[in-house]
Amino acid sequence: MNQSNFENNKFVTISLLILALVAIAFSLNFTKPIMIPFVLALLIRILIDPIIDFQIDNLHVHRVIAVLVSIVLIVFLFMIIVPYIIGSVATFLQSADDYNSKVLLLIDFIISKLQEYDIEVDREIIRNTLITLPFLDWASTILSNSANFISKFFLVAIMTLFLLLGKKSKNTSPEWNQIIAQVKKYIFTKFITSSATGILAGIIYWLLGIELAFIFGSLTFILNFIPYFGSAIAILIPLPIAFLQFEDPTYVILIILLPAIVHIIIGNILEPKIFGEAFGLHPITIILSLIFWGMIWGIIGVLLAAPLTAIIKISFERFETTRQISRFLEGKIHLKE
Repeated sequence: MNQSNFENNKFVTISLLILALVAIAFSLNFTKPIMIPFVLALLIRILIDPIIDFQIDNLHVHRVIAVLVSIVLIVFLFMIIVPYIIGSVATFLQSADDYNSKVLLLIDFIISKLQEYDIEVDREIIRNTLITLPFLDWASTILSNSANFISKFFLVAIMTLFLLLGKKSKNTSPEWNQIIAQVKKYIFTKFITSSATGILAGIIYWLLGIELAFIFGSLTFILNFIPYFGSAIAILIPLPIAFLQFEDPTYVILIILLPAIVHIIIGNILEPKIFGEAFGLHPITIILSLIFWGMIWGIIGVLLAAPLTAIIKISFERFETTRQISRFLEGKIHLKE
């Protein structure tokens, strides 16, 4: 009888957990316009906190001054980075006609190779399709999305400012302090390793002379937050430009090989040594989290999937009632503690 009651309670608990997950997913999707800027602001606040704490503890300045100095440093950094991105895009647009001609030559080469195997392809239809592609419409779409991004960026900046200026409570529990310390360690270290990967990849692209090198480096930094898939996508993204820009295949091979070495060294050697086993997530957990957050918040959800899941795992690990869920996310629920 007791076994039957236990099974019934277990079934009810699992059913309630599934219903709670569905309700949470619906709520997160419904509140997406507010929750995404808030979560981004919270992560930025976690990144800035070490800079603020350093000023308060070592330079003995007031928190408000430390916050303002940190924000000025970040704005100054953006003022340095943004002109390089704009310059790279302008250079690429100036070479758009050359790339269009190279694409047509590449298409002609592919068609001629296919015809050698008796595969008939209408050359004129493909050429006319490429020539009449709606580049202006795409450009206007990109500009409108950029304007939308800028407006959201200001919202994130305002939220971050209010989060930073808020007073810290000193009467927090040891569990809460441990959770915050580990979350800060994860976010800050992941930011540093992603920045190092993006900077080194950008330098490699720049030394090899590929156009949009700075943009490819920035994309490498962003995509590095997506485990497994992000590194592969970051390595493959420059290939179309490399094929069109370089006639020597050696450059194309180096553009794949050298950034791949950087990703392997930082992602598979340095990060595991820094994080250890504390932040390990099972590959299946990462894939499911990418699907879950991607369905709820789109591309931003995919980028934030791994950090958010890691934060949930860290939080669950500190409490007895949720520790088994943490072990499940880590893929170790079948092992003895």
